Amino acid sequence: MMNDNKMRVLEDMQEGYYELDLKGTFTYANDIVCSLVEIPKEKVVGVHYSSFYFTESTAEMLFNTYNEVFKTGIPRKIEYEIVLASGKKKIIETSVSLLKGDGGKAVGFSGLVTDVTERKRLEDQIRESRERFEALFENANELIITTDPYGYIKRINKKIEEISGYTRKEMIGQSILIIAHPEDKNLFIEFWKEILSGKTPSFELRAITKNGETAYLLASGSVVKKEDEIVEIQYNAQVISDLKNAQRTIEDLSNHLNSIFESSPNVIICLDRSGKIQMANPVTGRIFHKSPYSAIGREISFLSPEIEDFGGIIAEVQEKRVPQFFHEKPLSGSSGQVFDISIYPLMNSDHGGVVFTAVDITEKKNMEIQLIHAQKMETIGELAGGIAHDFNNILTGISGNIAMLKFSPDQAKQLKYIETLEKITERARDLVQQMLVFTKRNEGKPEDIAIHQVVQEVMGMASKSVSKSIGFDIGKIDEDLKVYIDHTQLTQVLLNLIVNAKDAIGGKQNGKIAIDVQTINVDKALKRRLLLNSVGKFIKIDVSDNGCGMSKEIVPKIFDPFFSTKQKGTSKGTGLGLSITYNIVKNAGGCIQVHSEEGKGSCFSVYLPISKTRGKESELDGKAQERSKTGKARILLVDDEDMLRDIGKEMLEFLGHEVETAPDGNACMDKLKSDTGRFDIVILDMIMPGLDGYHTLQEMQECGIDTKVIISSGFSFEHEKEEILGNPLIVAKLNKPFNMEELSSVLSDILG
Repeated sequence: MMNDNKMRVLEDMQEGYYELDLKGTFTYANDIVCSLVEIPKEKVVGVHYSSFYFTESTAEMLFNTYNEVFKTGIPRKIEYEIVLASGKKKIIETSVSLLKGDGGKAVGFSGLVTDVTERKRLEDQIRESRERFEALFENANELIITTDPYGYIKRINKKIEEISGYTRKEMIGQSILIIAHPEDKNLFIEFWKEILSGKTPSFELRAITKNGETAYLLASGSVVKKEDEIVEIQYNAQVISDLKNAQRTIEDLSNHLNSIFESSPNVIICLDRSGKIQMANPVTGRIFHKSPYSAIGREISFLSPEIEDFGGIIAEVQEKRVPQFFHEKPLSGSSGQVFDISIYPLMNSDHGGVVFTAVDITEKKNMEIQLIHAQKMETIGELAGGIAHDFNNILTGISGNIAMLKFSPDQAKQLKYIETLEKITERARDLVQQMLVFTKRNEGKPEDIAIHQVVQEVMGMASKSVSKSIGFDIGKIDEDLKVYIDHTQLTQVLLNLIVNAKDAIGGKQNGKIAIDVQTINVDKALKRRLLLNSVGKFIKIDVSDNGCGMSKEIVPKIFDPFFSTKQKGTSKGTGLGLSITYNIVKNAGGCIQVHSEEGKGSCFSVYLPISKTRGKESELDGKAQERSKTGKARILLVDDEDMLRDIGKEMLEFLGHEVETAPDGNACMDKLKSDTGRFDIVILDMIMPGLDGYHTLQEMQECGIDTKVIISSGFSFEHEKEEILGNPLIVAKLNKPFNMEELSSVLSDILG
């Protein structure tokens, strides 16, 4: 019979305790055991252990374990799975010790029973974490030491020898403090005292092996009593050194990853399965001007209106588990920055979520724009001789007509000379405007462009600079064919190819450059061959020549940056023309192919997708709208050129307006501040010494002057800053040179 004290101790234990007789029949099981197996105590005692939820293999294992413990007297601990009557599965850890009666004769078995199902689950989680951070954790091994009540070792198991490095002979009879870390000896003593007090403590201890290494243990203990007297203490311990080291490794790795995350120059935003922000690095705060911490738990749209557009894409990436990438996208309207964006799913399918990264390519984009602009200047250099020749012809015509106008007394002839001068100046103006449009520095603004229009413009520039010995053959072009690309960039592409063809022909007689435009249908096979982004209708532009051609070794290199076949000297190019041409066409969704034979010439084929309808075109009636006559206005004309102020004043007065002039922005501000009659309009030159047009507009706003402003410039207005063109005082733009009709038209729009 089990005494009451022992019964109370066993019932108070935090672990299950059981006892069997030598036949394997339960003689005792505490409440924890009964609760664990979900069977009342009265149905456990007196029943053979093999009757409870065991498979045949488990029963055999238990029999062998009990048999071994009976033979050796050495306690054992085993782990196995049981299936309860309810169908629930549990993993049980059972220690088996030989139970001895009076006189030391074996009367049965006893042991602790622990439900380790939760522990196993935690071990699985630890293993998953270990795999995630590539730190492998081994299952902790069980160590068993039995001492007398004073802490002197009586028995040890094999694992103690393996871990400690001591032999069984060296440890038996020694104090358990032989393995205690010097700094943890007091902790060992405290642990021993708690066990003696009847508790079943669990301590984390450090042990020292024979060779001086430190091992971390997770230890528990209990007393074995005989007639209320403690006869021995049993210590059970698991080695957790690998776990401790892994924790440090994980902590170090976590700190390292956090350091990378925090110091990354790119935007990094981690979102969970529901699309809520879980992490955001400091750069995110600087780009969106919001604290990263304030974004935690919020939708990504919280950061800016621009990034809200990516909400649907993030959900698609989350669903399809396929990353998506975007080039040159804004994230915050106020910053003016552009980014390359990557959105990719987290690979752990259980947790889900996506990572949103953005790399600031603003500086790279600006450098690309500068590079393209530099190459355009190189092309302009190639064309400069022909343009100068054409302009000299214009000047000759102007000089001749002015001379005849000066000396001819016939009024009819004088009128004819004036009309001729007007036509000549229109031709000069068109030439200058054409060059200004081509030389403007911009990022590229795609629009629907008619191919025939661009070809005509390019031929207008190129024909003036190509030798008369080279002929052009332009095929018939459908006027309805349009592509969606920046006007200037398409002009640059065609000019680059024509200049390249001209250089290939060189001084060869009967040279020929042909331009042919046709539509083709790109199917999947052709898409793969040309490496295009889509299938469908494309426009194919062929620019061919009968020049020197290229060898098979040269052709693969011609689109490489800075590669040039020109000889060294002052005429050598930068080697950027074809490289930039390739990038412009690629960014527009097209491609460029080349076929060349040495000594026979080359053909460059540009493929661009046909433009889709991008809005209904306004219907024109083909007639100029009649403008209502305007009343008299007070106008302040501001220009630093005396000639332009004088002729401008005469033109405005001829149109019936009252006019005052100012030579610069400072004089303009003086007149506006002192004006009592109030000017209706200011015609403001943008480029002046002293106070220029931009700063004059700023001062007008600061002084509260709200007079309407027409800005005027000899440059293309694309050169002006966006903040200038967005000024609310500006009501119109007037390009120089302008004639009487254009000046009257602009004023009619404002005053009519």
